[in-house]
Amino acid sequence: MLGRCSRIVIVSIFILVMMVPSTWGATNKNFLLNVVSVNGTPIQDAEIRMSLQSDSNYQRSGNSNSRGELLFENIAEGTYSITIVKSGFVTILENVDITSISSKTFYLRHSGFKIISGRVYKDSNDNKVFDTGELGIANATVKATNVTTNETFSVNTDDNGQFRIEIPDAQNYKVIVSYSASEYEVPNTVTPIETVDYSITVPLIIKGEVYGKVTTDEGNPLFGIQVFLKGTSVTYTSTDLGGFFRFSVKPGTYFVEVEFMDYEKYATEPFNLAQEEQKEVTVVLSKQKGTLTYEIKTEDGKALSEVDAELIKTGSGVSVEKISKANGTIQLPPGVYTLKADAKGYEPSEINFEITKAGITKSLTLKQSNGSIKVTLKDLKGNPISGVSVLVDGQQKGSSDNSGTLVISDLPPKEYQVTASSTLYGKVTQIVKVEGETEKEINLILASNILIQGLPIIIIAAFFIIIAFLKMNVKHIGLPKKTFEKPQMQEVPPQLYSQEIEKRQDSVESKQVPIKKSKLKTKRPLRGLPKKPSKNKENP
Repeated sequence: MLGRCSRIVIVSIFILVMMVPSTWGATNKNFLLNVVSVNGTPIQDAEIRMSLQSDSNYQRSGNSNSRGELLFENIAEGTYSITIVKSGFVTILENVDITSISSKTFYLRHSGFKIISGRVYKDSNDNKVFDTGELGIANATVKATNVTTNETFSVNTDDNGQFRIEIPDAQNYKVIVSYSASEYEVPNTVTPIETVDYSITVPLIIKGEVYGKVTTDEGNPLFGIQVFLKGTSVTYTSTDLGGFFRFSVKPGTYFVEVEFMDYEKYATEPFNLAQEEQKEVTVVLSKQKGTLTYEIKTEDGKALSEVDAELIKTGSGVSVEKISKANGTIQLPPGVYTLKADAKGYEPSEINFEITKAGITKSLTLKQSNGSIKVTLKDLKGNPISGVSVLVDGQQKGSSDNSGTLVISDLPPKEYQVTASSTLYGKVTQIVKVEGETEKEINLILASNILIQGLPIIIIAAFFIIIAFLKMNVKHIGLPKKTFEKPQMQEVPPQLYSQEIEKRQDSVESKQVPIKKSKLKTKRPLRGLPKKPSKNKENP
C-alpha cells in the first residue's frame, strides 16, 4: 500500500516538473489586460492568448468581458507574446514584458484603417520641446485632414492630453490642435501607422483673454468702435451692440488703444498677460476737450483775490469743477455749462455757455451787493426815542420803533446823509458809508427842545391870563344890565326935555367910559322932542 502511494506522488511531481520546467523558482503576479477600440470603446469577446517567450509551453488564454478586460492571475513574470483577435479588427501581435507593469491597454483598429496618436501639452517655456513637468492638456481638439481629399477626422484629448485618431489608410494628413482660443498646426504632414505610439507631441501655448466694454463718459455703449490690442502681438476688433470686445492672444505684454472721431484718444497702461489669464479693460471715451478761458470781475473794477465759483454741467446739475481764482483756463469736454460765481460784497451771478473743441473765452461781471443802515435813536439820558422820522439823502425812510431803532435796507454801496428829525427833539445829521452785504450801525443822540416841549403849558397859562383879563374889563365897563325901554309918544315940555338931557350927559361924562361901536346914528329927531344940535349923536 505504501509503495503504491509513493509511486503516485512521484508521478505527480514529474508531471508538474514537465509542465513548468522554466518557471521553477520564478515570481508570479496578476496581470490585467484591456482591449478597446482606438477611440477608447471597450471590446467584448476579443480572444486573447499569452505565451511566455522563455517557455513556449507556458501559455494562458481567455476572452475579454463587457468592459474589455481579462485578468490573468498568478502568472510568471517575463516577456509574453500576446495575440488578440476580434472579427472586423486587425489582429494584434505584440511582445510585452509584464515584469514592471500590472496592466496594459491594447487598441484594436478596424480593417483598412490606421492610427495617428500623440500628446498635447502646455509649452510653459515656449521652446516647442516636451520637457519634464510640462502637463498634458485635456479636452483639446485634434483634427486630422487628408491633404488630398480634405476629409477630416477629429477627437478630444484624454485627461493626460493623449489622443488617438483612427483614419483611413493614407500617406499625408495635416494635424491641427485647438484649445480654448489657442491653436497649433503640426508643421509637417503626418503619415498614420498601425499602432498607438504617441509619437506626435503638440506644444500648445494656451492663450489669455483681454475683454471689456467701450462707453462714453455718460455710460452709453459705443457700437462699431475699433479697439486695438498692441504689444507682443498686434490685433484689433470692433465692439458689438453692447459696446463689448474680446481678444484671445498668447502670453505677453499688451496695452489697449481706442481712437474714435471727436473723442479723446484712449490708451491703457501696459500689462502682462499670462497663459489662461483673463484681463478685463473698461474703456471710457470722452469728447475732445476745449479750452475755457474765463475772467470773473466786478462792476466797480476792484481786483478779486479770491472767488467762490463753480462749473456745472447744464441740465444735469453735476458739478464739474470748483474755482477759487478770478481768472484762468480749464479743459472741458464739449457741452453746455453754467459758470456760477460769488464774492464778498457782491451779488451772486452766473452765465451759460457752450464749449466745443475749438475753445471759448467768457467773462462774468459781479454787481455790488446792497447794504443796510441800522439807526438807533436815544436822548441824552440814553433812553430810546420812538416816532423819530429818518431821512436818507432827503428821502423819508420811516420812523423809529418803540426801541428807538429803524433798519433801512437795500442801499447801494456809497456814502449817505442820514437825518433824524423830531419836533420835540430837533434834528441831527450824520454821514454814513454803506458797503455791500453789511449792516452799518449808527447811534444818533437827540437833545430835548425845552421851548417846544413847554409850549402846551405856556399856551394853557396864556389862556387863563386872557380869561382873567377879560373878566376885569367887563367889571370896569359897568354896562346897564337892563335895556332902555322905548319912550312913549307924548308931548313933553321943551324945558323938562332939555333938563333931562343935560342930566344924562353929565352922568355919562362923569363915568368916562366910551361905549364901543354902540353909536346910534339917525337923521331924524325923535318925535315930540325939540330939535337940538349935540356933539354926541348917540341915543340915550
